[in-house]
Amino acid sequence: MKEEFALPYADRRAKERGYEDYRIVYREFMIPANGMLKFQGYNELWFVIHIDWGLIVKSDYGRYDNWYAQGIVENTHEHGDRIEIMNTRKYQRKIRFLQVILKIKDDGSKT
Repeated sequence: MKEEFALPYADRRAKERGYEDYRIVYREFMIPANGMLKFQGYNELWFVIHIDWGLIVKSDYGRYDNWYAQGIVENTHEHGDRIEIMNTRKYQRKIRFLQVILKIKDDGSKT
C-alpha cells in the first residue's frame, strides 16, 4: 500500500483496536539472497509500503506474495505478531514497512 493510504489507515486500525496513542516508525530491511528474516511484532501493526519482487511476507495476519504483481497494489498489506519474510530470489531484496507501535497511556515510554 502506498504511504499516503497507509498513514490514515494505520490511525483507523489503531483506534479500531482501542488505542488512541501510537507511534509510527519506518523500517527497511534488506533480505539476503535466498534468505529469511523472522521477528515478533506483538502489540504492533506492520504495513508493507514497498516490496521488491520475489519476497514473501507471512504473519499471523496472513500472507503477501509479491510474485504476480510488481509494486504495491492499493489494498491492505497488514501484518503482526509473528512475521516472516522470505527472499525467493538469488539477489538481495528490499522491503519497507510502516510500523505502528500501539501504546497505552501509562506504558512508561517517552512520546
